[in-house]
Amino acid sequence: MLRHVSLNAEAFYKSLILLGFSAFLFLLVKSNNIIYYINPRFVKLTEAAAVLILLMFLAQAGSSLRRTSGAHSCRHYGHGINKLTFLPFVITLLMAFLLPNNTLDPSMADNKGMNLGARPATSGQYSPTPAVQENAPNAQTDNSNANNQGYAAQAQSLLRSKIDELQKAGLIKVTEDNFTLVTNEVNIYPEQYVGKEITMLGFVLKEKKFSAEQFGLARYVITCCSADAMPDGFICEYKNAAHFKEGDWLNIRGTIQLGKYEGNTVPIIKIATFSKVPAPQNPYIYPVYY
Repeated sequence: MLRHVSLNAEAFYKSLILLGFSAFLFLLVKSNNIIYYINPRFVKLTEAAAVLILLMFLAQAGSSLRRTSGAHSCRHYGHGINKLTFLPFVITLLMAFLLPNNTLDPSMADNKGMNLGARPATSGQYSPTPAVQENAPNAQTDNSNANNQGYAAQAQSLLRSKIDELQKAGLIKVTEDNFTLVTNEVNIYPEQYVGKEITMLGFVLKEKKFSAEQFGLARYVITCCSADAMPDGFICEYKNAAHFKEGDWLNIRGTIQLGKYEGNTVPIIKIATFSKVPAPQNPYIYPVYY
């Protein structure tokens, strides 16, 4: 008896869509463009997702082919499907492959505003894991809590040493690695850093609440993905600040002073020197957790 292979068109289209998404994720990771969309610490999860989708493609592709027996077997079943149901997925894939990978425009920061409000705890507010209760249910819980306390103590010790370096430094050099540590610490405890010199790279951000001589110098901080990106940095003062355009990238050196913003005491960098520079290849900052 003859055996024929018939094609399930619906399953076949689904398998092609899965292959497209898997290929796109692999391409993003391979080209390193993935860092424009998510924090690098999630790249491994993206690779795992790409592999999982690839396995789903293989399973779906296998189910799209069926062997049938008989000379009059139907080789075209699945022709009654509504192909428009696949249109949103096809459009999404076309946009993903054809549109360029661009970073967030500095002008988008106008809608978000600079992060000058509440911030995560640093030196003065760091809370280690609570102590083990006296009546712990069993030894295993005791050991788990003890380990957690140990990890918290190590993290607190490392954080404390980093902050001690900042407080002892005559010149604070803001880098991609210590960016969030410096902005958090100096914005929460500005009095401890008054008079210190600081160097920093960032883009110009202007707000209506700033005076004519003020502007924000910021970087986008991505905790998870580009959707939660927030401009973070410092208010700067320069007599010719009006000459700077929003989105200009500056490498500045100045002195930390105290000022007022919306009734709160905030650090303000009095700029001594600056230079206009091109935007870095990757303008984002990814928080480092100690």
